[in-house]
Amino acid sequence: MPSDIPVTHPDPDPADPRDLESEASPAAGSADGQPAEEPRPEPPCCIVGIGASAGGLEALQRFFDAVPGDSDLAYVVVQHLSPVHKSLMVDLLAKHTAMDVVQATDGVPVQRNTVYLLPPAKHLSIEDGRLRLTVKDAGSGMSLPIDIFLTALARDQGPLALGVILSGTGSDGTRGLMAIKSAGGFTAVQLPETAQFDGMPRSALATGKIDANLPPEELPRRLIEHARRALARARPLPDKRTRDEYGDPLGQIIAVIRSVTGVDFSHYKLATLLRRIERRMQGAGLESMDDYAALLRRNSAETVSLYKEMLIGVTRFFRDEAAFRVLAEKVIPSLLANRSPTDMVRVWVCGCASGEEAYSIAILFAEAQERMGRSIDVKIFATDIDQDSIEQAGLGEYPRTIAEDVSQDRLSRYFTAHGDTYTVSRDIRRMVVFAAHNIMRDPPFTKIDLLSCRNLLIYMDQPLQRKVLSLFQYALRQGGFLFLGTSETLGDLQSDFHTIDSRNKIYQSLRAGSFRLSRLLVPTVAAPPARHGDDGAHNATEDGAAIDEAIGALMKAYVPPCLLVSEQLNIMHVFGDASSLLKVPAGEATLNVLKLLPSSVSMVTGTALNRAFRSGEEFSLSNIPVKDREGVAAISLRVQPFTARKTGRRLALVVLDRANAPMLQMPDSDFDLTADVAERIRGLEQELTSRGENLQATIEELETANEELQATNEELLASNEELQSTNEELQSVNEELYSVNAEYQAKVEELTEITNDLDNLLRSTEIGTVFLDGDFVIRRFTPAAAGFINIIPRDIGRSISHLSTNIDYPGFLADIRAVFVQHEPVVRHVRVRDGRWVLTRILPYLTDKNQVVGVVVTFVDVTATKQAEERVQSVLDSLPEHIAVTDRDGHIVMVNAAWRNFAERNGAPAAERCGVGTNYLDVCLSPDTGNEVARAVHDGLRRLLDGDAEDFTFEYPCHSPNEQRWFLMHATRLNDHDGGIVVSHINITNRKQMELRLSGGRADAGDGGER
Repeated sequence: MPSDIPVTHPDPDPADPRDLESEASPAAGSADGQPAEEPRPEPPCCIVGIGASAGGLEALQRFFDAVPGDSDLAYVVVQHLSPVHKSLMVDLLAKHTAMDVVQATDGVPVQRNTVYLLPPAKHLSIEDGRLRLTVKDAGSGMSLPIDIFLTALARDQGPLALGVILSGTGSDGTRGLMAIKSAGGFTAVQLPETAQFDGMPRSALATGKIDANLPPEELPRRLIEHARRALARARPLPDKRTRDEYGDPLGQIIAVIRSVTGVDFSHYKLATLLRRIERRMQGAGLESMDDYAALLRRNSAETVSLYKEMLIGVTRFFRDEAAFRVLAEKVIPSLLANRSPTDMVRVWVCGCASGEEAYSIAILFAEAQERMGRSIDVKIFATDIDQDSIEQAGLGEYPRTIAEDVSQDRLSRYFTAHGDTYTVSRDIRRMVVFAAHNIMRDPPFTKIDLLSCRNLLIYMDQPLQRKVLSLFQYALRQGGFLFLGTSETLGDLQSDFHTIDSRNKIYQSLRAGSFRLSRLLVPTVAAPPARHGDDGAHNATEDGAAIDEAIGALMKAYVPPCLLVSEQLNIMHVFGDASSLLKVPAGEATLNVLKLLPSSVSMVTGTALNRAFRSGEEFSLSNIPVKDREGVAAISLRVQPFTARKTGRRLALVVLDRANAPMLQMPDSDFDLTADVAERIRGLEQELTSRGENLQATIEELETANEELQATNEELLASNEELQSTNEELQSVNEELYSVNAEYQAKVEELTEITNDLDNLLRSTEIGTVFLDGDFVIRRFTPAAAGFINIIPRDIGRSISHLSTNIDYPGFLADIRAVFVQHEPVVRHVRVRDGRWVLTRILPYLTDKNQVVGVVVTFVDVTATKQAEERVQSVLDSLPEHIAVTDRDGHIVMVNAAWRNFAERNGAPAAERCGVGTNYLDVCLSPDTGNEVARAVHDGLRRLLDGDAEDFTFEYPCHSPNEQRWFLMHATRLNDHDGGIVVSHINITNRKQMELRLSGGRADAGDGGER
């Protein structure tokens, strides 16, 4: 089996427990041994979280214009909204989609084909498929509503979560997309070139973890395609037989990755391995693993992308706050308690990803030292297999979104704000050393006091987990602490550790590791691991421990004291017992070999090392005088230089042996110095000491000046931080106002269109309209109004009482005031001075709350209608019959001249009873005319109005004191929507008199009948 294994700091899928629990092992199982909870039923649809800020309205409209009404997805839109302005987004987006657009409410279940919008002054999250609203804290600093929702969406929906970032400034949404990516979901970003503000899209793209980067109108198609594939692939995870099912394609994929990147994923947990591959297959639009393996063989860029997918590292500062609290309260104080100022505390953060965890631990050490009032050298070695992550971590630059995880006090003390980023302070960065490191190929760090490796073991299979844990035990000092992820345990090594906190997985080593390092760095097996037993591995472990102990005994018995020295003359390792020769000098702690050896040996050793490094040849001396604790008078010195193969560093082995031990295969040179030479050396040493003291004084003066400059710089930094904080607040307010302005701008455009439509409507109908406010001041008018009132555009803002009119309407202003006060409309037919007729309507101006705030006056030219009425009236007036027209209620609406003249000849009472506006039926029943003839007329007309008869005819006498008269009344229904009748009275007196003469009798006054 190849020895490379990926070491990164991935974030386990928070909402998908399958990575953590499938193929469970003692080292990666449930912390308490309890069975996993029952999985929730699969959601009815995928949920799309959409984040947008400044310029997002236009992008959202383009996005939803392209979303079909039956996409079977649910959409949740989160924006930066002003807490004091009412959002108009529901109305604005509803015009761009056939789906329901609603404002989110607390506890509402998410339904497919529905768009949910974030209300102002709220934060939105999701639990069990239901939206949850919380009040936005006005004093909480930077607001990151998009990150909050997308992170909750990843936690709740897992692989069925989809995240989209559209136009906006800043970096809100980047962390949320990374959480969705880690959970197995789909991430998409608007193409920056198509965004009004590209800050948020570019921040997300900088992570290199985005699945789609398209214009807004092209994103829906990709989302729908991915959602359908995700739902189709939502099947149970493969079991142990899956490796055989996939066979060669899976092995080919692993081999291609190994050949391109040098990293072997053979011992990656199978379920996670397949899921990562399937995710890349979805992005490439492939269904067959054979096809994908072929794609990798011909496309190295896709291979690198898959490799990065395997190493996905989502971490953050002080992740799992409770665990870091235990670290700060129990572990770190115990590490610092019994240390001298010259001691070094060594920490190893394995799989550091982008460095947040390493810096978090450094901050905890800095805070602990400040509380204890002590200064102790702390060195944190942070390693990862991904060189890109190491380079990013070394910069110490992080987005503004870390403010959600780091307290404001820590931000101000340990970070410096620069634009859109925070940079870790120099003192904290000085504590951390970042390096690329492969846990299975490269030797581990040793004598470690605290080793942190979180959420790495869960991705390895069982044999590899056991090997890595054994290597960690080897690296730890006795009493050192091991800090694991919340889903990781020690497995078989539980007895070698004391549990400090079982919930947060903090352990203390009870003894140093007994494994031989060479065996830990050799692969356990050369083929896929057998899963049927562990006896062989256990025996191998015991054999390795025995061999390690034997090697230690041989070195102690036969190897003389030997020092491994770097080219900088620092001791890197001590072999054998050199305690009788090495002395710790007073002052600052050092590992310089020349300062730790006795003066007589130090001078010679320095000369020998310089000569050996310069010439590259071995060098030896004997009979070097020295006085050690065992009374040895002289020693022999041998220096052997060499170059490390992997790193290329120049090193040397310094062998210090007693003088009576023979030096093998090297001629010795006796060491002898005359008194003059020794005196000269002492003089040079004194001169060097004097110059060193002068130099030290100069350095102290410079340090004092530097401290003053540092204080001034700190004051400037504090002022800059205050200005930066103010700038952040202004930026946040600016984004909110931009969103509000965009909504209002869209509403203004919509109202402008409506106004244009109304203006064109009124112009095309040639209706003159004048709008007046409560003081009868002209607010607006249509061009047609100028034909009736002498008005020009400059008259807007003047009172209508200041203008003259072209209509014969003396009560015009009085009617306007009456309508405003009484809220009752007035309708008049008035004549224009040029002879036309106009229908004038005066109506109250009502708001949406039914309040009267003005008056609307309309002028409709009804000259043609009036002329038609006059024509009809003229025709009726030319007829000799007495004609009247009634409405459906019996009110007289029109009479002819014969009717009026007859009424006038019969006196005022007759004119009042039969004039326009009177009810003809009521007249028939009045006491003045109440007789049988009038009753018969009333009943006949009633039947006509009720639709029971089509016409009615009746003869009746109508005598006056001067003459006798007879009339024939004929009534018929009008065939129009008014449903009135036409009544005509024909004078038949001559005919009746002729009939009387012929009959020689007198007509009966009541004679009449109905046909």
